[in-house]
Amino acid sequence: MKMNCMNRIERMSNNKGFTMIELMIAVSILAIIIAGMTIALQQQQRQFKMTKEAVDMDQTARATLDYLATEIRNAGSRQGKTFAVQFVNGGSDGNNPCTADTNKAGSANSPPDCITLYTWDITRGQNGTSLPSVAGKIFIDEENPNKFRFLPPEWFNENVLIGETEEDVDILLGLRSRTALCNPDSTVNCLLEPERCTECSVILRASVDGNTKTATIDSLDDIKVHNLPVTNFNSVSDFINGVTVNGLNYGIIPTFSSQPSEMTIVDAKTLRVDLADNELLLQRNNGQALPIAGGLNAPGIVDFQLVFNLQDADGDITKVGVPLAANNGRYPDFTNTALNGREQEIRSVEIYIVVKSKIKPQKMQGGEYTQTIPTIADVLQRTVASPSTTTNEPEEGYTYRILSTTVYMRNHSREEFG
Repeated sequence: MKMNCMNRIERMSNNKGFTMIELMIAVSILAIIIAGMTIALQQQQRQFKMTKEAVDMDQTARATLDYLATEIRNAGSRQGKTFAVQFVNGGSDGNNPCTADTNKAGSANSPPDCITLYTWDITRGQNGTSLPSVAGKIFIDEENPNKFRFLPPEWFNENVLIGETEEDVDILLGLRSRTALCNPDSTVNCLLEPERCTECSVILRASVDGNTKTATIDSLDDIKVHNLPVTNFNSVSDFINGVTVNGLNYGIIPTFSSQPSEMTIVDAKTLRVDLADNELLLQRNNGQALPIAGGLNAPGIVDFQLVFNLQDADGDITKVGVPLAANNGRYPDFTNTALNGREQEIRSVEIYIVVKSKIKPQKMQGGEYTQTIPTIADVLQRTVASPSTTTNEPEEGYTYRILSTTVYMRNHSREEFG
């Protein structure tokens, strides 16, 4: 009995716990496992954020590009109906949007481009009301030479212009001759070179008086687009009564009033980028500019560049929207006299957009991204080390998505509305 008790005591004294070294080894192994799991979790989180941001950027870029391509393509398809384009290279100037050319020298420091599309307003009169496009004879008010008499009475519901809510409004009014040919290059004689010309047309901003059914222009600034071969009208009177070029008189009365013509309401859409909020803005008919893509709380639109490809007579291509090299058919915009009247020769438009990520995604191995934006249109390559002094992109840590497409103009078709 005594021996059994001693054996039990001896066995109990041999049941020792972990030593300090064993405990430290176990804790170290556990720490390594936890650290590995933490790193794996962080990697997964970074991968998730990168993937989500890439998807958001891609969706924003593609949706924006599709919208721009559709607007330009549809406008070009109605070229027979007083379609016109105003392109400003580097025109997304927040202080003076779409009017100031901030890239006059054709340098590489160009902010996003700006484009205004003027097209036949086919939405008016399609709800059962009549909005005829044939103007008949255009009368000029004898007491006020700036006033057109009369707008077609069918354009009004009582004293309110169709599509408006007030009697007195400002609209874009388009005039297009059915017989007279024009080219804004005054050296071109349309009688001798009709293939270089198209129908005479003008788009102007007019104040409509619904009571008297008249349209008034106040100054030459109201003339938005025209292809009359007159470089500058000296006065509204000249614009109304005409200026002689190549033996022919061009103006409202000689070109449109005394010949078969159309008078239309025109729709204007201006697309530009707000560099402060990284948004693509749409402005219709001089109204409020509204964001349609990008923004501070979404992948931002930081650049929008256009290149127009014009068909030359010898089959070559002239490019507009690229650094100036006139000897090789390269021009920053349409202001060069060599391009007068050549908007009608646009065969395709290249559209480029640059989308910036909303956040600064971390690399898988840690650290921030440093991305390069390649040469786009007239803007040379941009890096974080030497960004464009005007565009101020790219910014270290953000990622960028660059997408482009080419729109082939469905022009030369003629649609009969009204």
